[in-house]
Amino acid sequence: MKHKYAQNPGDFSVSPETHQLTRRDFMTRIGLGSFFLTLGGVFTSIASFILPKMSYEPSSAFTVGRPEDFQVGDMKLLETKQAYIFRSQQGFQAVSAICTHLGCSYKPFGPPNPEYPTVHAYCPCHGSRFARDGRVLGGPAPRPLPFYHMELTSDGRLQVDKSVVNLTDELSRKTDEGVGHNLYLDPEKQEMVEGPLPDGSDCTPCYAGYEHTSQLQLPPR
Repeated sequence: MKHKYAQNPGDFSVSPETHQLTRRDFMTRIGLGSFFLTLGGVFTSIASFILPKMSYEPSSAFTVGRPEDFQVGDMKLLETKQAYIFRSQQGFQAVSAICTHLGCSYKPFGPPNPEYPTVHAYCPCHGSRFARDGRVLGGPAPRPLPFYHMELTSDGRLQVDKSVVNLTDELSRKTDEGVGHNLYLDPEKQEMVEGPLPDGSDCTPCYAGYEHTSQLQLPPR
């Protein structure tokens, strides 16, 4: 005697009509899914075009302390900002720490030698050399080092703005050897002033050697 729940194997077979309907339903769902995916992409493109971008752009301006934090002859490397801060008799200067050839970090300014009888910086990537005033002394670098705008904030701190490279060729002194930057932030006048071309003679770390170049730690924001 068969159990009351036992059924013939044929009872579970799918009829051709049922199989055809299931396949049609599957293909319909695939088509609808593709349609909505395409529609979603269209709306995303429209929204990104209409709505403003909310990505964060870090500020190019930053403070580096107060004038009294620096002594005449100081050369400070801001490694995270890729810039050097110099304090001379004339005032302050901020210069890029990146070679103008292919963007390598050059070595700190060091003492003269028989080949380059002036304070200079050397790029180990392809051999470019720069004078203290930014002029190209040798190698493949196509242009001088850029110097950045500096000013005093309302509370008396030194501020560097890398977006304002106003020490351009027109504002710098042209010599037979190229373009040298000769603008300084005068902390007493609280403005950029013209001065002599820096030669590095008053740069203490330049003569002490590369290993004595100090790194400037930026204050917390």
